[in-house]
Amino acid sequence: MRRIVVAALLVSLVAGLVSTASASTTTRRSIPGAGASIVIPTAWSVLDRRTVTSSVAFKRFIDENPSLRPFVAQMAGANSAIKLMAFDLDLSQGFATNINVVLSGPAPRLSLTQLAAIYRRELEARLSTIVGPVATSAVTLPAGKAVRASYKVRFVNQGRRLTVQTLQYLVLGGDKSLVVTFSTLPAQASRRNGTFAAIARSLRFTS
Repeated sequence: MRRIVVAALLVSLVAGLVSTASASTTTRRSIPGAGASIVIPTAWSVLDRRTVTSSVAFKRFIDENPSLRPFVAQMAGANSAIKLMAFDLDLSQGFATNINVVLSGPAPRLSLTQLAAIYRRELEARLSTIVGPVATSAVTLPAGKAVRASYKVRFVNQGRRLTVQTLQYLVLGGDKSLVVTFSTLPAQASRRNGTFAAIARSLRFTS
């Protein structure tokens, strides 16, 4: 579990970059290689392995933002656990509210309450940039049972210190799990929570 939690967090922290647009409509997007789909606001910029390996516009974007290269390299690999990233390009303080989806293996044979407690302890032990408490709970989404985690992290982006509010779901499927991570600035969290909840509830396993 440790590798997946950290991978999801790292992807979420690099998204402080671009410009333009906000969303009022949504589109269901397939998550390549994950056997799942999710609804994303239409105006958000969505990246998956097909985008990062074939889009000329995206290659140009990476040339302009070289700090993203290590994360894109992870996503471009055929066996990468990072399956999708999406960014709201309506920036605040240079940060783009974002979501990423990471593919994990089957959940351990534990109760959901036990898993939530272990997830909290893992986050607290492994992520030294966490600020304040970590809250986890057992929840049920249309896609299945899930662990919900909420916490703040501090990081440096292009020389600027930022604190980011993170909302994360470990969603349990039959033979696999998905880690869905949302990141935004604390000042925006209350108005973003409804959107994040709707996106999380839209997740569907398709195979």
